[in-house]
Amino acid sequence: MTNYTPALENSLDDVIKQLRDIVEDRDLLKSTIDTGTVQRIAVHVTNINTSIVASSEDHVNASKRLNDFASALTRIAKNSELPSEALENRMRQIAARLRSVSEALASGGKNSEGTAVPA
Repeated sequence: MTNYTPALENSLDDVIKQLRDIVEDRDLLKSTIDTGTVQRIAVHVTNINTSIVASSEDHVNASKRLNDFASALTRIAKNSELPSEALENRMRQIAARLRSVSEALASGGKNSEGTAVPA
């Protein structure tokens, strides 16, 4: 197993927690479709987290999926039934974290500056 897995695991654990918090906050997402989508994304991110922790294999698919989820979350926040700055800010931060982890997976655990991804 590689030495970057704990940092990635911690990063995704925080993302998963934040996504679940958003799903539970009925004031942020009024649409049941959006809520269901965010809930499914949280499940997928949980599965990706399990996968990358269990294996040091090449994580190209996980990297791509995390980027896809980041884009989907940004779109959901922007187009939500009652768009709010609080929701957009939270989703933007989560999306940025997903992109950071995605980049780290694609580059073997380092970000664009060549340093290890922080926990």
